Amino acid sequence: MAVAFIGGAELAACYWLDPPIFHRIVDPVLEKSVDLWRSGSKQIRLAVDGVKERIAERSALRQEQIETQRAGEPIIQDGGITVQDPTITELVIRDGQEVLTGGSVAITYFAQSDPAWKDQPYGSDRVGPYGCGPTAMAMAVKSLTGADTDPEQMASWCSKNGYWAPGSGSYHSIVRGVADGFGLQCSSLGSMTPEELRTQLSGGRIAVALMSAGHFTSTGHFILLRGVTLDGNILVADPNSRERSLQEWDASIILNELSSSRTAGAPLWLLSKQTD
Repeated sequence: MAVAFIGGAELAACYWLDPPIFHRIVDPVLEKSVDLWRSGSKQIRLAVDGVKERIAERSALRQEQIETQRAGEPIIQDGGITVQDPTITELVIRDGQEVLTGGSVAITYFAQSDPAWKDQPYGSDRVGPYGCGPTAMAMAVKSLTGADTDPEQMASWCSKNGYWAPGSGSYHSIVRGVADGFGLQCSSLGSMTPEELRTQLSGGRIAVALMSAGHFTSTGHFILLRGVTLDGNILVADPNSRERSLQEWDASIILNELSSSRTAGAPLWLLSKQTD
């Protein structure tokens, strides 16, 4: 403290006796102090801006208008064409995993009702009743990227990243969020004709479809569209039904029963591998 006092006294004397020397000594220190203060203020501003962005993102998620996606029987019990020809599509076992064949991409199939994860948590809900979103996205990610995931792991990831909608299933932003998180290209598809849908489901691309009440659900439901047959019908991967996943579907049925929601790119998203 004595040293500081003496140093302070010397600087005070220098200020009066030799101002140029005083400024050569003091000005660099002041400039450095100002720079440090500005740097600290900038870091604080960046941190605050980051928090504001996260709050805005979460607020946007909460404002999504979603229908409940609780698993149940569809209100229309038939309509698809049951496929008997394994050259069109079948469910086979490869390396201990169910795989749907015949589409644009061989789809690793997961059922949300599988005993391995149906009672596992999706937020404070369970995968079995409310996990069509993470189950469909687990199929898409594993099939397109080969990533080691399943509905339980995907439900955990989606819950941690804000895509679980309490008591309803998943926010519609789950599709683009998972695509970004796992390195997939994702684009929303607007209204289209059956022929345009068939064209999109080619060249190694699949689609995520948010369905409303009809042939696939009595509420809301995420499924995958995985290819087109030679007759122009659509092949699907329904996380709530192996039977429906082994049927051909008229493109008009798919398009007519899409959700009316337009939040977060709903009701139809195209997914593909990232290109170099």
